[in-house]
Amino acid sequence: MLPEVALKEHDGNHDVDLRVGALQAKFSHDALLNGTSLDLYRGSVLVFHLKYLWLRHGFVLNDQDGGGWGEERFVPFRRAQVGEGIAAIIGLEAGGPELSLPGGTRVPLGDRFDLTGSLRANVQGAILLGPADPIAAPLAAPSRLGATQAAAWDNLVISEHGFFVEGWIDDRSAPLAGLSFEDRSMGELVGLPAYRVRRADVENYLQSTQPYEFGIWTAGRLRRGFEPQDLGIATLGPQGAQHTAQLPDLIRKPGTEFLDFLLAHLGGRELLGELTTRSFADLDAGHGAFLAALHDEVAATRAIRIKATFGPRSPGCRLSLVCVLLGIPDFLYLLVSQFARFGPLDTLEFVFVSNSPELEEVLVRDAELASFVFGARIVVVSLNQNCGFSHANNVGVAVAQAGTIGIINPDVYPRDAAAVANTLRVAEGGLGSDVVGGKLYYADGSVMHEGMFFAPDVKVSALAGAPVWTVEHFRKGFPDTAGTEPRRVPAVTGALMLIERALFERIGGFDTRFISGYYEDADLCLRVRQAGGNVRLDPALAYWHYEGMGSAKRPAQAGAQLYNRWLFTRRWGATLERANDV
Repeated sequence: MLPEVALKEHDGNHDVDLRVGALQAKFSHDALLNGTSLDLYRGSVLVFHLKYLWLRHGFVLNDQDGGGWGEERFVPFRRAQVGEGIAAIIGLEAGGPELSLPGGTRVPLGDRFDLTGSLRANVQGAILLGPADPIAAPLAAPSRLGATQAAAWDNLVISEHGFFVEGWIDDRSAPLAGLSFEDRSMGELVGLPAYRVRRADVENYLQSTQPYEFGIWTAGRLRRGFEPQDLGIATLGPQGAQHTAQLPDLIRKPGTEFLDFLLAHLGGRELLGELTTRSFADLDAGHGAFLAALHDEVAATRAIRIKATFGPRSPGCRLSLVCVLLGIPDFLYLLVSQFARFGPLDTLEFVFVSNSPELEEVLVRDAELASFVFGARIVVVSLNQNCGFSHANNVGVAVAQAGTIGIINPDVYPRDAAAVANTLRVAEGGLGSDVVGGKLYYADGSVMHEGMFFAPDVKVSALAGAPVWTVEHFRKGFPDTAGTEPRRVPAVTGALMLIERALFERIGGFDTRFISGYYEDADLCLRVRQAGGNVRLDPALAYWHYEGMGSAKRPAQAGAQLYNRWLFTRRWGATLERANDV
């Protein structure tokens, strides 16, 4: 078993016996963010599994019985400042695991976990594992704000572009009036919005009998050359009373990671109200403008790392297919091969733009192989970061050879030879001022996309007190119909759309103010119509769509979708009631 010495960082297997003495597993902030796990085995049987899920803000606990997993238990817990670099403490005793709370309070995590006898501890990642010592508060120690308030900050993230801070306050008797940002070196004090979230860990600590949004957070810009010691965040109480609580140790993130962190937080919050409604309110209150400015600053650092071309330019090229890749390189070869099934590729060009710079070596290798095997002209552009759907497609169009552009997702493939022939026929015939979309199918033959329309979300609109719009697909999930005539529709999906390069450039391409692949296609269609063109759906362009399979999932996606929906609604909301009239 582990010797009874000071806590040490462990990664691997260790023999333990909790009959000799209780142990503590201490998690640093990095350990929680990196998904560190702790498993206890009795022989070959897993009797206790513990892991922190940072997107859900809590620990998941489980065991195995007879080779299968038991019933999962989830324990909400926000990262906190416990001690020097420690964010959470789990006590391990023969009677079961316990979560340590302020003031020495311990919350049992399940008596079903039998931790008696000789065990083997397997640690994946960095956990401080050793004998129990006096319990420190897993929540940042609160500061008293008069007789009725207590507050603490327990997470501070800073980048070169701004800061994010979160904590909690017990303001049930004296509601929080606001926050202020203090730049001590400049002697400036600026008001900040105070956003609220639910904190189950604080509810447990305060023994609150009713759910309450004790959590507070805010974010803002930092002047160039700002030093962390210059930062102060003050809570404003009734009658203007002001108190500055101690800030925790900071976490530094570069600009792109900081933006992703903020988006993950926006989409992963626990609230007492409806998430979309509250997010719109928070974005309107100033967080939207902050994210927009941060996005612009990150966008200024975008660049092309490499551009590699395989296969000669073809004077007979009629269509350049632009495809954006993120996280999964396999789709380059797969997409080219699916078109090659139905004939020569001498009238096509494939332009792949990668938002994952770490994949560029394998993409160049696969492009060279696919070009040789299928006789295709393939261009690979690797960007220096995840630049989003809009920017990556705009880059792809800029380097494409043909006058007609096809925007296509990596998980969209022609159903048959007729689909490819019809796509080339439409491209060769010229699109003029119109944009044309294809008809997409699920693998079972049901309709995935037959054009898009705009609809207010009845429930969310009622809660928000104003229309909140969404984009819907005609006949999504329904059996196919025999109609084959092209028709005008309000919008088509960016999973497959054809457009003349001249029109694309004239309207400014995809709007890069959107983030990460939601609503950009509808926005482009509305701008085409605003410029005097039409949006058409041509069922002869029949393609399979393995929806959601074409890119790696990221924690920031939910927040990006909320932000883009807010931006789309604020930009087009006043016109969308008439936008379905085509």
